[in-house]
Amino acid sequence: MKPPSRLETQRAAMIDFIVSVEARRDPKTKRLRVYKLPPADGGGTFEVAGINDRFHPHMAHHLRSLIATGDHAQAEIEIRAYLADYTAIAITWSAGLPAVEAILRDCTFNRGPRGALRILQLAVNVADDGRFGPITRAALKDAARDPRGLLKRLRSARERYERRIAPPVGARAKFWNGLRNRWGKAHAFAITLL
Repeated sequence: MKPPSRLETQRAAMIDFIVSVEARRDPKTKRLRVYKLPPADGGGTFEVAGINDRFHPHMAHHLRSLIATGDHAQAEIEIRAYLADYTAIAITWSAGLPAVEAILRDCTFNRGPRGALRILQLAVNVADDGRFGPITRAALKDAARDPRGLLKRLRSARERYERRIAPPVGARAKFWNGLRNRWGKAHAFAITLL
């Protein structure tokens, strides 16, 4: 069997990053745990590595079942495969830059494909309509000439988008510092891929 290419290794690291920031684990065994979500979270009632029963019901229930029967290794495998498939759309929006792909995969997982594309559109300064057409493509190509600058703009756009769709007020305010920390970690991880 041939060893994985550099890009395959980077893509596996992207998925590992998402799992590392999303997964709740047993402190002793390091095995995945099912996490009961607080009411204001918006993701339903529970999640496994961020895969919740509101937006990913079939997979969330399947993973919970695997964990309940003690098949933790299979749950880990299936989580990674699911995340890789669900976030793969980011490949087409990354301008061939793994660092940009990493950020957009993380955005896709957190805000869905349309939300991630709108974040990208904010970053490249075009109308955020959630459609990847010629205007967005041209703006991305131009922005990709400065990958570090694009990563900074993506980080900023992520926060602007979040403030618009789910402002940090009321019950949501308690999640804001965690979100900002998450975006900072995603940005730092993406820089390692430049």
